[in-house]
Amino acid sequence: MPSYIDVHCHIGMTVSRAPVIGQSVGKCLARMASADVIGAIPCPTAGGPQARGVLDSRAQNEVIANACKKYPERFPIGLGIAEVRHEQAGADELDRAMQDDGLVGFVCHPGLSGHSLGGELYAFLEVVAMHNGLCLLHQAGSTANIAAYARRFPSITFIIGHVSMNKPGHLDAINQCAKQENIWYDVAQKPEGADESWDLAHLANNLNKDRIMFGSDLPYYDFRLVQRQIENAKIDDDTKEKIAYKNAVQLIQQFRPQWTPTLTPLTPPQIYSENEMWDANGVRLK
Repeated sequence: MPSYIDVHCHIGMTVSRAPVIGQSVGKCLARMASADVIGAIPCPTAGGPQARGVLDSRAQNEVIANACKKYPERFPIGLGIAEVRHEQAGADELDRAMQDDGLVGFVCHPGLSGHSLGGELYAFLEVVAMHNGLCLLHQAGSTANIAAYARRFPSITFIIGHVSMNKPGHLDAINQCAKQENIWYDVAQKPEGADESWDLAHLANNLNKDRIMFGSDLPYYDFRLVQRQIENAKIDDDTKEKIAYKNAVQLIQQFRPQWTPTLTPLTPPQIYSENEMWDANGVRLK
C-alpha cells in the first residue's frame, strides 16, 4: 500500500443535518494513522454552528489554524470556511484568517451554504486572489462555473472536490476544465463499479494526471474504499503514486516550499476502537 496525502479533509461538526456528524483533530489523526495517510489539508465542516454568525466562522477557522500550528508536519496548510450569507463580513474574516492565522484559502459547499457557485463568491475569491491562495470547491452542477472562476481569478489555485463521484460530473469536468492549468482535482467519494468510460484510468487519461489527487471527505466517508480503487486501478504504479500523494506534495509546496512529507508512522493522541473510527453514525461513513 502506498502512502497517501489527503487534500479534502474536514474537521469540526456539521449540525445542519441529522444525525449531527463530525470529528475532532485527534480522531482525524487516528483515522489517518490507521490507513497510511501521512498528511492532509484540513478545512472546516460545512453546515457548522452559525448561531453567532461570522464569529462562528472565526472559531472554525481558528480550529484549523491551531491544528496546522500544532502538527505542521501532518497539516502543512489549512483552509478556512466561506459562508456567503455573511457577505463582506465573511470576506473580511477570511482575510483575517489568511493574514493572521496563516490559512491559505477557503472551502465552500454550495449544498450547505445556500449558493450556486456564481458571483456571490467573488468577494471571497478576491481575498484569496490577493494572497495567491487555494480554494476547494465542491462540484455543484456544471463545472463550467468553476472553470469560469479559474479564468477570472488566474492567481488562485482551485481544487474541484468529488470530481468523479458520478459519470455526468466526471465527463463534464473533462469537457470544461481539462485546459485550465490552475484547476486540480480530488477523487473523494469515487463510487465503486465505474466502467471504463468513467473509471480512474479514464480520468487520468483525460485530465492532467499530475493534478489528480486523493481526498477522503472525512468525516463523511470511509475513504479506504477510494484507496482500494486507486491501488486496483488499471494505471501504472507511478500514476497511482501521483494520485495517492506525489501530486499533493507538489500542490502543498506551492504554498509551503520547504515542506516535505513525514514518512514515519503517525501516533494519534487517543486510541480509538475500529468501531469508533469506522462504524456509521446514522447514514455517514458508508
